[in-house]
Parts: sequence; structure tokens; C-alpha cells
Amino acid sequence: MNRRREGLERLDNVISQWTRIGAGFSAAHSPEPPDLERLLLETARQAPHMARLFIMAATWLHRYGDLVAKHRLKRVIRDEREPEHHAALGLLLDIAQQGTHPEKFASIILELAPASEARPLFDVERANAKLAERSRRRASPISTRWRLWCEEIEFKDDALRPASWLMRENPGLVMRADFRGDLRASVLAALAHDADAGRSERDLARSCGGSRAQVRSALENLELTGKALRSRKDHERRTRISLGRPEGKAVAAS
Repeated sequence: MNRRREGLERLDNVISQWTRIGAGFSAAHSPEPPDLERLLLETARQAPHMARLFIMAATWLHRYGDLVAKHRLKRVIRDEREPEHHAALGLLLDIAQQGTHPEKFASIILELAPASEARPLFDVERANAKLAERSRRRASPISTRWRLWCEEIEFKDDALRPASWLMRENPGLVMRADFRGDLRASVLAALAHDADAGRSERDLARSCGGSRAQVRSALENLELTGKALRSRKDHERRTRISLGRPEGKAVAAS
């Protein structure tokens, strides 16, 4: 019973985070903006339990996928390995990028592999032989490729909050929109969500998924507009990095 309760709590937490960034669930939204890249991994874990979660996540990513910090997402996938969920994440991203040119998540999908055994995506179909067979017959070509059967997904665009609401309620996403998922977005996301990212340029490069040279170049750009700050205390050899002023206040990295 405790394990089931814990599972429900994790699912509720994921839904509250998606609600916070504009997905259409009748749930209270989380008080803080989510760590978007880790939310995607947790969504891959939880989506088999709830078809609407998968559909709404795919819809959101189809519209707002440029907000994902792609370098950091690849780093999180590599370092926080749970291969059993990689196929679900790959399927989610592959569906979400359909109709986009260039495909938004192509470089990330290269990091992921299909399921080791073909089966329905959703638990309710896995638990019933007749439903499992129906799922196999109706599986979309993309889901067949990922070996997680599901029917064609119809995006629920009318269930998303508009971009104006999304940016007003989550001002940290404005910069992600400006950067369209490039390394600068990963630098800011790492500083905001990874406790050790600001200790040095080396730690920041490790957290955001870029090389030290790439990160140094990104930091130079971010410093010009006060979005990131570099400092060095007396007798310290390492350069420490912190967030700048997203809403007019300096925010120190942990």
C-alpha cells in the first residue's frame, strides 16, 4: 500500500509541474517552476500509468519544445541512467517533433534506444491480453519503431495555456525562449537546478553538457546582459558562477 501511495504521489507531483507550465490538467500547479529537463525524465517514468499525461506532454513539447535546454537534457540522460525508461522518453520526443523542421529533438533521440521487448506503452493495456493485442494492431509506425505500442497521438492544443500566460507565470522561461534551447539555456538551467554547477567552470561544463570552451563563450555572452556573474574570492583559484538578475535581483547559485 505504501508503495502504491508513493507512486500516486509521484504521478500527482508530475501533473502539478506540467500544470504550472500550462498543460491542461484539473490540478493545482506546483508552487515553483519545474526543472524542465528532469521533468521530462520523470514524465517518461510516469506516462505509462496515465495516457493523458503522455498526450499532454507531447502536445506541450510540440508547441514549446524550443524551451528545452537540449545540451543539459542529453547530460541528464547520460548521467542519471534508467535505461528502462529511455524508450518512453524517445517515443515522447519523437512524437513531439513530428512536423517540425528541423526536427527539434533529433540529437537527443540519438542518445536513446527502443525498448528491449515490444509491448504496449500504457499499463492498462499491458495488463490485459486482448487489450495488448489490440494495441499491437493499432500501433502507430513511430511507436512500433520504439517497440512501445500506442495509437496515433492527436495533439490537444486547445488544452494548453497560451504563450503569454506561460511566460507571465514562469518568467525564467523567457530567456529559454530567446535562446531557443542552445547552450546558454543549459548554462542557466544548470545554475538554477544543479547544486554544484556554480562552483567552477569545470563543474558548470559537467552540469550543462558542454565543453569548458563552449561554456566560457556562453558565459561571456550571458555576462554582457547580467544573466550570469563570474567571481573569484581572495586566495581562490576557481572562478565561481552565479545567476544574474532574472527579475531584478541577484540570485546566488548553491
